[in-house]
Amino acid sequence: MNLKKFTRIMSACALALPTLTFAALPTLIVNVTDAVPSVGEIEVTVFDSAENFMTNVYLQESGAPDETGQFTANFAGLEEGEYAVVVVHDENGNEAYDAGILGFGSEGLGYSNNVRQWFSRPDFQEVKFKVEGDTTEIMIELH
Repeated sequence: MNLKKFTRIMSACALALPTLTFAALPTLIVNVTDAVPSVGEIEVTVFDSAENFMTNVYLQESGAPDETGQFTANFAGLEEGEYAVVVVHDENGNEAYDAGILGFGSEGLGYSNNVRQWFSRPDFQEVKFKVEGDTTEIMIELH
């Protein structure tokens, strides 16, 4: 085999390798329910560690809920491990969470494991879950 042909084959393999590696990593599917009213934007945020929880976003996806108040976010290519998800329903489109008089309740909010927030936010240990295998699917109900 000549050097040019070998170089082309190796280049093609190098280009395909990241795609093959990415495809083999797990996908996280987050199903959000109870976006009432079904207006505004749903923001799904993934955190990858206790140190980064609520401070450094790992992945994020947003979009409008459907007419039944549901939204699905797909995150492909995650490493297996522990993650936490926080969902905010920005009903009025001001790109901020409006907490209300007591610090919660004005707009929809949800956490992985469907942990409910009362007077302080939950910690990573309460909301963490494992991503493993081909696909991990979770459901978060907004409150």
